[in-house]
Amino acid sequence: MRFDSETSLVAMDADDEPAVLEWQCHAVLPLWEPEDEGAVADNIRLSVPDASLSRSSQGEREELTVFAMSGLTLDLGRIDRIYDSLDARSSDYEHFARLFDPSGDMGLHPDFEEGLIVGAHVVIIDRVRLAPAWRGHGGIGRLLIARSLRWLASSAALVATHPFPIEIPLDDRDDEPRVEREKASVQRTWQSLGFEPFREDLWVMKPHLRAHQDAAEQLEAAFSQYLV
Repeated sequence: MRFDSETSLVAMDADDEPAVLEWQCHAVLPLWEPEDEGAVADNIRLSVPDASLSRSSQGEREELTVFAMSGLTLDLGRIDRIYDSLDARSSDYEHFARLFDPSGDMGLHPDFEEGLIVGAHVVIIDRVRLAPAWRGHGGIGRLLIARSLRWLASSAALVATHPFPIEIPLDDRDDEPRVEREKASVQRTWQSLGFEPFREDLWVMKPHLRAHQDAAEQLEAAFSQYLV
């Protein structure tokens, strides 16, 4: 697993908000020069196009990126231009402005005051991608999301995402039955990680509650024989 992040030191425009951290998480699989027939066979299996999102050469090995997740972390105690900052980035991020309202506690929407909020940050998950060959194996993608959230959500009051089947081609998004069917499948994935619907297709999770912790522990147990 790899985690990369960056933020601006000084705000120059709406994109440059020092209280907003842009981050990316990746799961990378090293592919070494094979030493025996078994390793050769493994490399062949991993060399098919749908086994990785991308691949790169790193000296004596190749690296296959099999998982990628990206988003933002907002510091609730410092940010003062939430709407401008989100809107300036993309329409996808603008959608998350519905989480916030100055009339609410810590700048969050007043609806969150019905439950306990603990933490100083809001984590927004924008995109999650898993290479096709790793899907349908009992929760590999969910396990990688949960492990990424160990880094991202330790001091978060809230984690939010907008579940949508992003891999449906634009030309096919007029097929409403297909979109709704695949969107429901994506939503079930996030629900199994302790997320629940908030409003307008936003789903949220409070890291300090047991729902996400229990889900992560179950995934760890299920894959324990493969984990180091």
